Amino acid sequence: MRFKEYPILKLLLGFIIGIIIAKSKLVPLINWVWLIIPLLLLAFLAWPKKFLFTYKHQYISGSFIIVFFALLGIISFQNHFDSRKSNYFGNYNKSANYFQLRIIEPPLEKKNSVKIYAEVEAAYVDNSITTTIGNVLIYLQKDSSALNLEYNDEIIVSKNFSRIEAPKNPDQFNYKKFLELKDIRYQAYNRANEWSKLNSTAFKGVKYYALKLRAYLIKILEKNEVKGDELGVAAGMLLGVRDMLSPELRQAYAGAGAMHILCVSGLHVGIILLIMNALLSFLKYKPQGRILKAAIILSIIWFYAFLTGLSPSVVRAATMFSFVTIGQNINRHTNIFSSLAASALVLLLYNPSMLFELGFQLSYSAVIAIVVLQKPLSNLWIPNNIIIYNVWQLITVSIAAQIGTAPLSLYYFHQFPNLFIITNLIVIPSAYIIIFLGIAVLLFSFIPYISFILGKLLSLFLALINFLIISIEHIPFAVSKNLFIDNTMLVLLICFVIMMSIWLIMKQKRLIFLNLSLLILIVLANIFKYNLDDELILYHSKKNTYLAVYSNREAFIICDSVVYKNPEIMSFQTSEHELRKGVIKRNYLSLDSLVDYKNDNVFFHYPFLKFMDKIVAINEIDDKNDLLINPDYIVIDRTWEIDNDLYEVDIPITLAANIPKWKLNKIKQKMDKSISINNIAETGAWLLSK
Repeated sequence: MRFKEYPILKLLLGFIIGIIIAKSKLVPLINWVWLIIPLLLLAFLAWPKKFLFTYKHQYISGSFIIVFFALLGIISFQNHFDSRKSNYFGNYNKSANYFQLRIIEPPLEKKNSVKIYAEVEAAYVDNSITTTIGNVLIYLQKDSSALNLEYNDEIIVSKNFSRIEAPKNPDQFNYKKFLELKDIRYQAYNRANEWSKLNSTAFKGVKYYALKLRAYLIKILEKNEVKGDELGVAAGMLLGVRDMLSPELRQAYAGAGAMHILCVSGLHVGIILLIMNALLSFLKYKPQGRILKAAIILSIIWFYAFLTGLSPSVVRAATMFSFVTIGQNINRHTNIFSSLAASALVLLLYNPSMLFELGFQLSYSAVIAIVVLQKPLSNLWIPNNIIIYNVWQLITVSIAAQIGTAPLSLYYFHQFPNLFIITNLIVIPSAYIIIFLGIAVLLFSFIPYISFILGKLLSLFLALINFLIISIEHIPFAVSKNLFIDNTMLVLLICFVIMMSIWLIMKQKRLIFLNLSLLILIVLANIFKYNLDDELILYHSKKNTYLAVYSNREAFIICDSVVYKNPEIMSFQTSEHELRKGVIKRNYLSLDSLVDYKNDNVFFHYPFLKFMDKIVAINEIDDKNDLLINPDYIVIDRTWEIDNDLYEVDIPITLAANIPKWKLNKIKQKMDKSISINNIAETGAWLLSK
């Protein structure tokens, strides 16, 4: 395999480099279009045997073309976002009286609200209407009107939007950056009297009818005895519906390493491609048969994408396998790498920010790993028995996909399914059966008795699969959890996987030393990956109190009674940072506890906490004892009694984020202006460290 044999890969590489440069803000936000024509002209003049250079200097022209595509990547990324354009709705946020929105995703019912992604079509400023662009996230108070909203409905909202805030705890998931890649920078919560639905007779669009059809097909499955968790799995696998599965079963699939079958993606589209390739194999012997075969397969793939509601993951998979199908059936030499590169380039031209989406990264990592590694792995052993041979092929596919996605999975999910081979031996063959039975139920829905029997068989089979997945997930050591890797480790692991793959294919001895060097670097990076500095953190939480001391990979946590009884409720705010600190042991004490705690770095005797050489008073400054005399800091949470004479204290005060606004205002009124006050509701988590 030589890189120069795949020119489309060079173009893709240049485009990706340009996207990364633009996202990293390494170049200014200016109009780069004026450079395109000069670069194309230089590439043309440098073309071998044309004007300036001989064939041996072809790399010069190639370099200009790569630079051209890098520039194209910069331009595409910088111009992709509506928020950088003059008619962006955010420019009218303060002056507008009303906004007109169009719902761009199916509304999602939450516990107390309805979550909606919408496009802002117009801003009503006084007596004028201005056409706008840009997307927004809104939550509507849950009632019958909000629950009846559908994709592409239009609504009027009377409340202005607020900027989405960055996370206020260290290492917490950055929802702001996640939404910025979707070009969403504003959000709002609207009560029932702050919005209204517009009556519109306009064409709803293809996706609207795709979603309607998907909802109808789900009702057919439910009518034919596919219900509960079985319906959730069937809806996910067949139709790409992600929100019908119980959290417990979702966790079981994640722990067993089977999450990839729960929503329609490359696996499912690939299965359909394999089935159709087998059924239509006879066409390759007929005149123009390959073209007809490709047309039929493409039609079926995109009709299936339509059935799933044209969700992003399915459209991505359909695009990928469309290029693979075209490459396999056109009358010229092609290869899978060029087809994959072409599909990725088309997707990134449409949406450059897709490069940073986890689904895109995992999909291409898995497919490329299977294409590169499966054959060399399967050649390590060739069984004579046909059954064992097929099982071995399935095992090597699973191993290849797991190798390709392991660095990303460890980085994002911090766990590894140790029994993934057993899981995939069950779920991948089962996926064929489930897809076949599911399609059969839908096709024979007009014949009640047949569809009922097929539905019952599908439900029973799904119940068996769910039972097996749950059983695997409960096996001791089935999942390795709390595996932390930082950015350095991620890059080293990806490089190691790539170089090991190249060595497996090319078998060059010099690559052994390179891989050993990478392995040594990975070991060293693993030793120094944790931040072991002693820290004290008062986390930002609007409901709870969580004061943590980290020392020697141990956490000492002072919390309210709610967290003490159920520590998991703070995991979203704390888990990522505690992984970075390498925490392996947690000690919890309730705020109202009279128990003392002492180790080499921490001493706690309520209401005083001694950390390093600092003393922190919690909700109290009067009860001094011989050991702890003058506190260096005071921390106040929602339980503090407002009547205390705190205003006379000349000590820095930190206010927890769970203090109600009415109490917060009273506290501030009693404080002398000279007192240093840190309100973490505004500033974020309070941290003390060496």
